[in-house]
Amino acid sequence: MNRFIYLFIFLFSIAYTQTFFTIPRSVWRISIINSIGSGNWIGSGGLLNKGIRDISYMANDSTVAAYVHQMNKMNYNKRDIHIEYGLSGRMTFSLLLPSYKSLSNEIDWSKEIIVDSLSYPLDSLLNFYYPDKRSTSGLGDASLGMKILLYGYPSWTGKEPISIYGGVNLRFPAAKRLSPYKPQSKNENGIPSQFFDLPVGNGMTRYSYSLFGELFKYFKKRLVNITWRIEHGKYSREVVNTPVSFLWGSETNPDSIISKIGNSFLHQLGDELLLSAMGKLELFPDRLSITTGINSIRTERDFVLSENLNWDNWMISRTRNGEIVHDTKKTQVRQYILATFHNVHPIKSFGPVLFDIEVGASFPYFTRHTYTFANTWIGVQAYFQAW
Repeated sequence: MNRFIYLFIFLFSIAYTQTFFTIPRSVWRISIINSIGSGNWIGSGGLLNKGIRDISYMANDSTVAAYVHQMNKMNYNKRDIHIEYGLSGRMTFSLLLPSYKSLSNEIDWSKEIIVDSLSYPLDSLLNFYYPDKRSTSGLGDASLGMKILLYGYPSWTGKEPISIYGGVNLRFPAAKRLSPYKPQSKNENGIPSQFFDLPVGNGMTRYSYSLFGELFKYFKKRLVNITWRIEHGKYSREVVNTPVSFLWGSETNPDSIISKIGNSFLHQLGDELLLSAMGKLELFPDRLSITTGINSIRTERDFVLSENLNWDNWMISRTRNGEIVHDTKKTQVRQYILATFHNVHPIKSFGPVLFDIEVGASFPYFTRHTYTFANTWIGVQAYFQAW
């Protein structure tokens, strides 16, 4: 399978809860969230169908010699820095800067031999094109956003139990992308440098708009807060570098593969629909709260256009015996839980800085055609007044 598997981490990496959607005018809120996670690629069969299965290996005469199954695992150690500023009581500007302390990918294979006499080069080809382990670090794609109160009052005013917000977000490509294939760029074993690449970003700009809101109420001086969110995301269509793989056709020479596909191609990730709901209960008023919630995402299929129509279709979706074995149409539903220590009450807080500290965990219980990440995180949010 190709190495063009973009990270799904970003969609669920921002702090799952915040004390308030918006913040007062001239107030800064700075959040730092450290998270670690690990997950396997899950195909169309769910947790019992790990990896990308039934990838055909064809001999020179296009006879299917074997089917290979790729087990693919990703691990990461990540930090998000989220900076927000209250332009007014109704509008808040935000900037998200993610970075990866470490990001690693492990690949393993199993094979279903169809024609034994034609499959003898398969192991050496897999070792050549797909190193067992790859790793990287560096910046992720940065985001700019705006949240606007559409109805009601911000929850920090305590005036209305219901409020509705709108949001827009722009994520621009700042992360490391897949490098171009260069025949002259090889290691001491003659393996092209692209084969060791582990891209963090996809080279595309993501535009999104969202509608979200909250219902809050005090019971026996304890805050109960229910929030919901709907978001639609769309990616720009960009020319990106071609990931070289021998598994899509009968060619096994990298130069010949590139000559058939082109060194770059036009790519657009499918539109995304994100839904989420969350409930929060204060165990100790103004001090400790417990939050649990659910996030879901569903995407449409990618757009791919190269110099080879067969490769385009192979990249987007594949079937075997009428069943989908790989698809760029992704689905995931995740559950999360976290505990937050609050030090934001104007009278009850201690120290010169108002802050929240949260510890949480997230895990998926339904995944198709993406990584089934389980992760934990710890974060701090601090508030500063600009005079």
